[in-house]
Amino acid sequence: MEPEPLTDDRPACGACRKRKLRCSRELPQCSHCRRIGTDCHYTDDREKPGLKAGAVEALRRRVDALENAVFQQGKTDATCPPGQDPKALASAFCEGLELLLGQTQHNQRPKRPLPETSPIFEAASIQGTHRSDTTGSPRPLSPTRHKRKRRNARALIEPDDLAELTSTLPSAEVLEAVVDLYFALVQPWVQVLHERRFHQRLKDPDERENLEVVLHAMVFALLKHVNPSLLKGVHDVESVCERSRKIVLLTAMDDLHVENLQALTILCFEEIGSGRLSRAWSIVGSLTRTVEYLQLSVESDSHDNGPVLQPRPCLPPARDWVEEEERRRVFWTIFILDRFCSVTTGWNTSLTSNDVRRRLPADGGLWHNEESVITPFFGIWDKSAGRIGNLIAFRPTDYNDTESSPTGLPQAQASSRLPAPPDAKVDMSTVGAFAYRIEATESLSRVTTFFLQQRVNYRDRQEMGSWLMRFKELDLRLVSWKMFLPQKWKDSNISRQPTMVNMDPNLTLAHVTHNTSMILLHQRIAYPPAEWLEVVKLPSLSSAETCEAAASEMANIAKRFLDNSPAQCLMDNPFAFCVFVSARVLLVHWRYYKTELPPDFWTLTGFLDAMSTRWSGHHRPTGVTTGNMATKYCAQLKQTYIQCQNDTTFKLDVLGYSNEIEWNGRSVTGQTPALPSNHQAMTGPSEGPDMSAQGEFAAFKQPYMVSTANLAPGQGPAPMLLGTASEGMSYNTGSPDELTAVTSILLDQQYSEMDRIISLNNADFASDMAYIH
Repeated sequence: MEPEPLTDDRPACGACRKRKLRCSRELPQCSHCRRIGTDCHYTDDREKPGLKAGAVEALRRRVDALENAVFQQGKTDATCPPGQDPKALASAFCEGLELLLGQTQHNQRPKRPLPETSPIFEAASIQGTHRSDTTGSPRPLSPTRHKRKRRNARALIEPDDLAELTSTLPSAEVLEAVVDLYFALVQPWVQVLHERRFHQRLKDPDERENLEVVLHAMVFALLKHVNPSLLKGVHDVESVCERSRKIVLLTAMDDLHVENLQALTILCFEEIGSGRLSRAWSIVGSLTRTVEYLQLSVESDSHDNGPVLQPRPCLPPARDWVEEEERRRVFWTIFILDRFCSVTTGWNTSLTSNDVRRRLPADGGLWHNEESVITPFFGIWDKSAGRIGNLIAFRPTDYNDTESSPTGLPQAQASSRLPAPPDAKVDMSTVGAFAYRIEATESLSRVTTFFLQQRVNYRDRQEMGSWLMRFKELDLRLVSWKMFLPQKWKDSNISRQPTMVNMDPNLTLAHVTHNTSMILLHQRIAYPPAEWLEVVKLPSLSSAETCEAAASEMANIAKRFLDNSPAQCLMDNPFAFCVFVSARVLLVHWRYYKTELPPDFWTLTGFLDAMSTRWSGHHRPTGVTTGNMATKYCAQLKQTYIQCQNDTTFKLDVLGYSNEIEWNGRSVTGQTPALPSNHQAMTGPSEGPDMSAQGEFAAFKQPYMVSTANLAPGQGPAPMLLGTASEGMSYNTGSPDELTAVTSILLDQQYSEMDRIISLNNADFASDMAYIH
């Protein structure tokens, strides 16, 4: 009998479906069944999805067998053969049970329907309801599953693992301690919340819901600093913190709200400080774009004179001046993160003059007391106008004065590219330490953007002349900022009592940032490559003196701040970077001029050690040093010191600070590189080479003969930094040109003796400021 031809609407036979073969659908037998010799049956009844028939019963029998084996093992412990540990066998049986039950739950999990609203909150609601019906509290992940997730560093974040935001927060007592620690330790550096308003909103049930994401960010950053006696119910602090971090990331990326920016900013503070830079920079990139979407980069009253096509508003207008000032501070904090990212990595900045039209933040005391004031605008330089060859000596001032309307509200800002009228006076009495920190940070960014990142051909005399002119312009800008700093802001001590020192964190950071700007600006001139010296005479000794003086004052300021701050006080990440740059330039100077290493180097590394200990908090595993940022900076400095000691041919890159630090935040077992026990005796007091003006000009008459009066015995003046200068070199001065003119200015004694460094020598203790931020 001939088989019937294939019919499209006929289902595959049972045997082919079981073997997952392509059925010919012929009658009475398909081709596969005819070849194998098995019965061929066609049926329209399809198997239901899910567990196969008998699977649950088979699993139940296996579980019963394991239970019986465990119980039987407990009765026969005495007869256990040698080499078999009863506890180990029982543990293995328990793990087998856990795997079986986990597999069963995984197979029985229903498919999640497509969400109609936010996928995060939909998944959180489903998961929270399931958990509340079963246990009444969030169920911790099993150890096996936790380990499996950790092996894959790029595992996807599963929204189904998140419960409702409120249910995953710690107890009220722990949460209160976390909030108090935030305002005591983090708020001085990350000023994105008004303390009084924040506590008021927490008491309001409607407002508290909007602050849940901020609370999770606080838990992530500060739970490790909570007193262990309060964390008796928290068994794994690290897991709780990581869970809160995932909740913040998923929630903050789900919508555009100011609270989301505040939470992500706190996350960045912790990620950078903990040495996890690769996780932080991606968040910073998102923040710099989101502040533009929310129009936080411009003043709310700037839309009147805005573009023809107005951007779509995403936020309701601020209810009052306090909320507007809070939004302003959120922007400037993200602005500082953007500049810090650019300076430390060499990347371009994201927030430019085309994006920013913002007033400086008001004095912290006025904001705290809710006293409304008007502050000046802060001008951002245009990158396109800052190329080498374009003079910036006549760039607009940093402040753009604006008139006030009859109602007392400020008018729209004039273009940041246009200077203010010569007779216009800018009222700076309404700004505080945070505003001066912003100015110092922008100055540091200008050195990187308009000087270090510029391309220059050192063999082209015209380009070198323009590059040195840019150096002179930025140098004069920094000197002017320091010179015209108001007297009450020249000392970071804000204590009302003469016998008590209370250093304002932001003002201290503004001072050390200014000194770091001087180091980054001058160190390329102070320690030039040998090939540059064939083209141009550089004021290397004068710049080297500036770098040494700035690093020495950095050590004084850091020691004073550490000695007069509470034992639990944290230091912001730019503070650690400034200390690292200062200590590193001392190594560079020691290596280049073959002098003795100053004791200030060990003062700065000791500061980084203390900062690392404070950052680790109470919950650091025994024998493990967390790879936070201060630890990495300190370890890199000590490692470089050891390399210089052990290898006389080791070449230290002056500008290599941007590529020396690892970006991951993994724990480092053991200690930092060991140093010789007699390192203090090896370095000794350093007097350095003769840095007087007469010695400098005498040296430039014979350009490559560095004064050896104060060098250590047996040490020569030959630089050991990325090449050495031979004694037979001579400058190719050529005809008088721009390069000759600018070098003559830089070598002038009056120019070289300008006061560039902020020091503690002339500290003014007569300050009556209160609650300055």
